[in-house]
Amino acid sequence: MGIMDVVKKGFVETSKLMKVVLIFFVFNVVMGLISLPLTDPVNAGNPGVVAISAILALIFFLAFVFLQGGALGIVKDRLKTGAEDLTQFAVYGKKFYLRILSLLLMYILIAVAVVLLLALLSAGLLLLGDNIFLRSIIAVIITVVAIAMITLLIYPVYAIIVDDIGPVMALKNGINVSKENFVKTLGTFVVLLIASLLISLIVGFLTGIATIPFGDLVSRAILAIVNAAVQSYIPIVMMIAFMSLYMSLKAGTAGSQAPAGPEEAPRAEG
Repeated sequence: MGIMDVVKKGFVETSKLMKVVLIFFVFNVVMGLISLPLTDPVNAGNPGVVAISAILALIFFLAFVFLQGGALGIVKDRLKTGAEDLTQFAVYGKKFYLRILSLLLMYILIAVAVVLLLALLSAGLLLLGDNIFLRSIIAVIITVVAIAMITLLIYPVYAIIVDDIGPVMALKNGINVSKENFVKTLGTFVVLLIASLLISLIVGFLTGIATIPFGDLVSRAILAIVNAAVQSYIPIVMMIAFMSLYMSLKAGTAGSQAPAGPEEAPRAEG
């Protein structure tokens, strides 16, 4: 599948999974409205508010892992069979919960390790001289490493669902698939990122204009609801696009590695 084919499929199939989008929308609206008072500038620096925000962030993160497992399972069914059973959402959420959570924790450890290495590298380069040239080199290195890491770590979560394997094997398989198809994976990510940014900017601009007549609190509440809608739709598009691409690349790899059939025996001459 080409990049644009994958992106198109992401949008087309998402229109058939709006009930899944609705689940994320409800979750994001609740999260946004609960967080609304906590993000008020008046509460900035309040230790109690900071503590509550941290606890809520952890709760929302753990709940999101469950929702992600459920959504990915439904997406897999949709792509493999052309149909889905929403009653399986909770089943998939429970089934893949610990595996996805473990993978995300591994991502955090990898990110911390990379940040530490980049910090050491940056400090070492700056010892040679703190100037614009060296700072530019450091910025380029950080950008390249960040892009490479994002691209390499896209597929493992899809490997867990599609291949029904553990997080360690999924990490290995996902990185291998990404390395073998780095340009296509990066290209798909860039196109989806641009599309999501355009959608967010257009919706945010129109919403901002529409909420001008309202007060600050009402405007923030409306923006939270609209943002929840965008943040519920775009992730499903990306899930479908990247899972489609992963399945396509896996199928292509399997086909290329399949042993050739026996050569046709020569026919006896009459």
